[in-house]
Amino acid sequence: MTIRFSLPACIALVAVAALPTLAIAAPMQPGLWELAMTVTTDGKVDTVPAGRGCISPQDIEHPTRTLPRPGGVCTLSNVQRTADRATYDLACAENQVNSRGRADITFEGNRYDGKVEMMLIGKSGGGMPVAMAISARRVGDCPP
Repeated sequence: MTIRFSLPACIALVAVAALPTLAIAAPMQPGLWELAMTVTTDGKVDTVPAGRGCISPQDIEHPTRTLPRPGGVCTLSNVQRTADRATYDLACAENQVNSRGRADITFEGNRYDGKVEMMLIGKSGGGMPVAMAISARRVGDCPP
């Protein structure tokens, strides 16, 4: 399962819809995960409603499938992983908005926290910085 934040075509407003994720780390467990996020755009902080999703053992084993990334078509590069941390660059496109940035995620047992710093570039070529703070935790087993 890949986490996807959906960045709208309108640069003035950033709404983020998220599903949980987790990274490749032995202490992490498959199950039901909940992700909360705040998005800061142009000095305005917005809290995104928490999302939930199931993570399988196969998701955990995949090297990049579970790394958080914005919506649209994204390319990850410079991925550096350890058991407790992942950093990577992102380049994404959704509708008429392109974005580039860097993610830094820290894993601790049944939770992880991180940040994603992006620059949204609209059709006009102007850019707007967006910062996302991510917090996720395992909340139980997946439903049958």
